[in-house]
Amino acid sequence: MYKGVKKSKLGRKASNRNLLMLNLTRSLFKSGQIVTSSARAKALKQTVESLISKMKTPKNALVLRRDLQNVFGNDELVKKAMEYSTKEKTGIVIRKVGFRKGDNTEESRIELIGLAKKKGKVVAKKTKEDDKKEIKETEVNKADLEKRSAQKSIDKSTVFKKTERAKSRSGL
Repeated sequence: MYKGVKKSKLGRKASNRNLLMLNLTRSLFKSGQIVTSSARAKALKQTVESLISKMKTPKNALVLRRDLQNVFGNDELVKKAMEYSTKEKTGIVIRKVGFRKGDNTEESRIELIGLAKKKGKVVAKKTKEDDKKEIKETEVNKADLEKRSAQKSIDKSTVFKKTERAKSRSGL
């Protein structure tokens, strides 16, 4: 009977479930964000929020550090987690991403607020030689595009990928 059980089972025994949560928390603090199934994301959110609140409460530093060492198993990750807990804005955000191809399970992206890497383009300094190369490349590319467009017609019958979940069992 499942009376009073507040944890999700995730289809695993307790030992495997605990190891799964440990591995997910390690990879979350390592990269700042991970993509996993929505059920795992909800279970991970509970685990990580309790861990962050444990880091924020004033406690014996040595005891806390040893507990974190057991969770993360790595000094670098322990330092990273301690630095993260000192920030004002801490927490977890879960965003729905889509559905997995194999079994059509709903996937979610879990991000640590303030730790997720921003997707931006890195712009390097340009030199005069680079500018000259770019001008030559664009001239060549324009000429190639004109030749290709004259040879081929554009195919407008593209197939768009479905983002909805299958409505019936036969669609799985």
